[in-house]
Amino acid sequence: MTTDELKVLLPTEELEIKLEDIEGLPRFAFINENVRFEEVQDEYQDDEEPWPDELYVIGYEDFLGDPVCVNIETNHVVIVSHETFEVEETLSTSVKDWLR
Repeated sequence: MTTDELKVLLPTEELEIKLEDIEGLPRFAFINENVRFEEVQDEYQDDEEPWPDELYVIGYEDFLGDPVCVNIETNHVVIVSHETFEVEETLSTSVKDWLR
């Protein structure tokens, strides 16, 4: 998948998606509107702590505030720790199916 193909899949308005509860507490993913795609990527680029090249931020998870990303190489939707940049959870193995 290319970044242009990913941008086409993103909503025109912020989208809220219900995720699996944690410890009985509800949580949601908020997906940014497509016009903010480049702006959001710039926010995560840092010379001191480089962001993984294959991960593109498409939103955030409300429980811990971690970014929701798409791995452009695998098309998986994942939650990435905002502290370690490690994948914490795989939400879907298909970004197309998950955003429908």
